[in-house]
Amino acid sequence: MMSLRWCRRLIVMLWLICLLPAAICQQLPLRYYSQSDGLTNMVVSALAQEPGGYLWIGTPNGLFRYDGARFQRFELRQGLPTPYITALHVDGSGRLWVGTTEGLYLWQGQRFVSMQFQNVQFAFYQGQTFATLGPDRLLVTSRDRLWLLLSADQGHSWQAHEFFDAEQLSLHPEMKTLFSIYVGPHGDLWMGCDLTLCHYDQGKLSVLGKESGLPAGENWHAILHDRQGMLWARGSHKIFVLPPGGHVFQDRSPDPNQQQKAHGVPFLAMDATGRIFSRQDEGILRWNGKSWESFSESSGLIVGGGINSILFDRDGGVWLGSAGHGLIHWIGYPNWENWTSRQGLPSNVVLSFLRDRQNLLHVGTRSGSAILQKNGYFSVTAGTYGGTSHQWANMAEDAQGNIWAGSLSGLLVRRGSGTETDVKVAQLPSINSLFFDRSGQLWIATEIGIYSIKQPQSNPVPVKVTEFLSIEDIDAYQGCEGRDGVLWFVTDKGLLRFDGVHWRKPRTRPAAQVFQPAAIACTENETLWLGAEAGNVWHGVVRGEAVDISEVTPPLLQNRSVLALFEDSRGWLWVSTDTGISVWNHKQWRFFNQDSGLVWNDTDMRSFYEDSDGSMWVATSGGASHILRPESLFAPLQLDVLVESIGRDGETLARGQPVRLPWSSGPLNFKLAALSYQNRETLNFRYRMQGLEPDWSKTSVPEVRYAALPPGHYRFQVAADNAPMQAYSSTAEVEVVILPPWWSTWTFYAFCGLLSLLLLYLMHRYRVRRLEARQQLKEQQAQERAYELEASREEERKHLTREIHDELGQHLSALRMGVSVVGLEFGGKNPSLQGKIERMVTLVDATIKVVRNVVSSLRPSALDMGIVSALEWLTEEFTANTGIPCRLDVREENIVLDDKRTTTIFRIAQESLTNISRHAQASRVEISLERKEKHYLLEIRDNGRGFDVSVQKKKSFGLVGIRERAHMLGGEVSIFSEPGAGATIRVSIPIADAAENQ
Repeated sequence: MMSLRWCRRLIVMLWLICLLPAAICQQLPLRYYSQSDGLTNMVVSALAQEPGGYLWIGTPNGLFRYDGARFQRFELRQGLPTPYITALHVDGSGRLWVGTTEGLYLWQGQRFVSMQFQNVQFAFYQGQTFATLGPDRLLVTSRDRLWLLLSADQGHSWQAHEFFDAEQLSLHPEMKTLFSIYVGPHGDLWMGCDLTLCHYDQGKLSVLGKESGLPAGENWHAILHDRQGMLWARGSHKIFVLPPGGHVFQDRSPDPNQQQKAHGVPFLAMDATGRIFSRQDEGILRWNGKSWESFSESSGLIVGGGINSILFDRDGGVWLGSAGHGLIHWIGYPNWENWTSRQGLPSNVVLSFLRDRQNLLHVGTRSGSAILQKNGYFSVTAGTYGGTSHQWANMAEDAQGNIWAGSLSGLLVRRGSGTETDVKVAQLPSINSLFFDRSGQLWIATEIGIYSIKQPQSNPVPVKVTEFLSIEDIDAYQGCEGRDGVLWFVTDKGLLRFDGVHWRKPRTRPAAQVFQPAAIACTENETLWLGAEAGNVWHGVVRGEAVDISEVTPPLLQNRSVLALFEDSRGWLWVSTDTGISVWNHKQWRFFNQDSGLVWNDTDMRSFYEDSDGSMWVATSGGASHILRPESLFAPLQLDVLVESIGRDGETLARGQPVRLPWSSGPLNFKLAALSYQNRETLNFRYRMQGLEPDWSKTSVPEVRYAALPPGHYRFQVAADNAPMQAYSSTAEVEVVILPPWWSTWTFYAFCGLLSLLLLYLMHRYRVRRLEARQQLKEQQAQERAYELEASREEERKHLTREIHDELGQHLSALRMGVSVVGLEFGGKNPSLQGKIERMVTLVDATIKVVRNVVSSLRPSALDMGIVSALEWLTEEFTANTGIPCRLDVREENIVLDDKRTTTIFRIAQESLTNISRHAQASRVEISLERKEKHYLLEIRDNGRGFDVSVQKKKSFGLVGIRERAHMLGGEVSIFSEPGAGATIRVSIPIADAAENQ
């Protein structure tokens, strides 16, 4: 028996020895980004992260920026083909430099600027071609030369100078071909030059080669100092290190069989813990301080043509740029390790863990158990009951180092220490859990009751607990032992308690609370943690025979099924669910799933196991996860939020403060960014447009749209939160001013007001003009009527004049002749009759004279001879009747007027002379008539006593008549007079009527 045992041990040891040269094996939690994510080029040539948090990805056909949610492509030069992006570098001032096969570009916040210099045209190849020498001092290698870029104005302008002069290059011809540049911790320079390594310090240039322990024929493409001060140099196939203060390099080259493929980009990088990374043909290498660990396709890393670049972000995460498989994110690095069937597990459904006294980790799976070897690979345990046909759901170690295992099929097995043969102990109902109490007694919870083995070594016979009937056929889920030795079980009948003597079903307070636990964890302070599949978590405090229950379910566990609870040595509570695990350190809750590094989201009822070093193992349905440093789970997560861009109507707007926009019916889009790359699926944005909505809204999509904001002043506020990671950002604000449309501006209102006033004024003017037109029409009609009346009067005067002159005159003439004939015939015979006849003749002559005066008064016959004759007659008559000299001045020899103008001018002159004779007391009168353009101007002047023109007498009908007569013909009358200075009446009569003029 002993020989067989040692034979088996020897076989296992030989098998392990054969596996030792193999690389460490574990399943990497990786996320691949490709075309479906917006990264259109699958070859990543360079990676960088600027201080703000953005990731920049260089490819042979474009430059991309990643904010955790989307990839955005940037154009280096508009309208020209995109150059090959070969290098990305962030200098000490946080500036992003882009090296391409055709030039150098600098990111200036919103666009890239091409750096042009007169003395050099830059072209870069992949590799270590940038190095920061100091503030505003950058070293670049281009076309096998080293250049220094300087800025004297904080980066606004740059100058390029060749670092080494011609004399230095002539002394060291190796410097004419440079492959890499690196600035050491003391400001000294290390360069891969030709087939050697060059060092430049304080003006002294030295070449290191074979005498320094470096092999011949290597081009040194990557150089790095680690935290211990060792200098690492990477060539195409070799890796050498120079210890601090040493002079001879040591060979640390990885397996040469993995360094055969050409066209790879050798690199060296150091993570946050100081471990060195480099490339190999099929993946990456990591130096653990003693040897190289290899990660390749066996670890789930598919790299296509290899890894071209590596980046450690500000949170310690690892990003890999592959040649053919896009961008790769190593999730959860460096705290999470994962194992699946690829690494030797019999099944991906992991059920239990146990580390034995020989420091071997046993993992129970759905298809048997396995042991984790030093090389990271699992070996399946041999034995009758260790094969793939049994589900090792539970494992526990007794005081002698034997491992007891229970399966879901009810098989209870004991395995001796080391790799001894499994022994079947009993066949029970399906075993849910098992554990040893402090006395060494084994307790087994099954689906139809609780069993115990009081003496596992001497009498391993399970005995069912049957103290009272109520617990004989219960389904016991889980059990644990408290600090005081009391056993607790959760069953389908509720909570059970065993104090070593009696079984009790303790009362729970408050009794009204719905309480049906399915998971339990005992603590060191005599309290209990209880969980339910409905997602509840309770804290139970033992109070004698009762348990006070209080629900402590955090919001991040709501709507999740709680499967298992575990309190570790730190006092932290671990909760497994169907969607991941949660941890509480008595200050904060954190939630983790596949996006955190967990191998699979669905966990098991016996999910947690605390290893001897304090690390935690988690069992899932997709493999096993190992949390190396649980303390790091609560490291603060930097979470910043920013408004990445603002757009409307297809146009991207400047993000100045404030954003002033004219009103538009198009939606206003805010693109958001939270530059955190852990647990992105639980990231949410809270936002509101202050001034439009009082409450906050929530979205997981990094874009917010507002349709047709009304005019006004707003503040767009946004914050990001990641509740499972207990990370909350500050609030970012953008002031937005929506200008009113032109029809809602004060200018338009003022214009409308002015237009309204103008319309009112025009309406008023129109009304006034209508009134004036009506008045003018009335006046015109009145004038026409007056003219018609006057014309009628004149016509009547003419008629009367003719009648009187012709009829009465003829009759009077005939009467005189008749009287005269009678006097001739009978006057001689009768003297008395003669006297009467003579008196009758005299009376008839007087009557004829009166008739003539009446006729002249009605219408002088001189009017029929023209205006001049009429005025001459009028002046003569005025002088004869009043004795006042009256002079007529007519400046045109032949004045021909129509009858109405002749009559009007005559009547005005006649009325004026009448007024002078009555009121003026003048001694001289002058009348003038002349033609001025299209008017005849009549003036009547006297040297009488005059009068005040502004004072009009109530009975001054003469002047009123003069004006009316002139207005009837469209004429004007002006009167000039002063008391004691005479008077002048000036009348302007148009030659033709207005209608005739028109």
